[in-house]
Amino acid sequence: MERVRKVCWWAVLVGLALPLSAGAQGFSRTEFQYQGGSAWVDGVVSPPGFQHVFTLQHASAWSHGSNFFFVDMVCCDDPVSNRDAYLEWYSRLSLGALGGRDISFGPVRNVNLMGGVNWGSQSRFGKLTPGIQLELDLPGFAFANLDFVYLVDVGAGLDGGGVPKADPMLGVDFNWACPFQVGEASFSIEGHGEWQSPADNEVGRQPYQVLLQPQIRYDLGKAMSGVENRVLIGTELQVWRNKFGVEGAHEFLPQFLFVFGF
Repeated sequence: MERVRKVCWWAVLVGLALPLSAGAQGFSRTEFQYQGGSAWVDGVVSPPGFQHVFTLQHASAWSHGSNFFFVDMVCCDDPVSNRDAYLEWYSRLSLGALGGRDISFGPVRNVNLMGGVNWGSQSRFGKLTPGIQLELDLPGFAFANLDFVYLVDVGAGLDGGGVPKADPMLGVDFNWACPFQVGEASFSIEGHGEWQSPADNEVGRQPYQVLLQPQIRYDLGKAMSGVENRVLIGTELQVWRNKFGVEGAHEFLPQFLFVFGF
């Protein structure tokens, strides 16, 4: 548990520092999020009772690329698995910026080389995620990306007290944000959906996974004080098929969402 606390504190410090480093050349946004809800069906991979998720999320761009990370601190009513920390970090280099020319084609605005890390505390889970990102130019979207990654397991495995290590697998992730207005009210539908291929692991064969995490956000701060994208409320829906690569372990988790951004 001490390791979980250290990771979270370091993430907070980095999240506060990164907006200062983006500078005038790029974009920077950091968010603190709270999500709370209960899975419709308690199962082997879905914590029973009410689940609280506290998230620090950061995205920034600079002249030759971008960075994105989030850290989830999870706690729930289950006394056994009531605390966990999970982190994902991705850095990207723009091929167009590095080459000094426009490489757009069709709906693709730019191509990025990317690398990342996925890490889970309780499960001693770890993956490296090299890949390629296609930045898409879609009407009405603030951003839309299609990521193709190669997931390499570097976790502790069963011998280290973690989840079973798996062979390398392929992953595809579509992430987006689509703002819209209803009268004077400002909303956004955003999130991501990902697919991971089947793979062999230490105990057999694990199936494919599909994870959808769409959010719908309402800009409460703009309505109350005129300050945009500062205080938002809404809901997040987590739909996970074969969660954690467990055959038949499906999750449907609606959650209340509160966001404070800067």
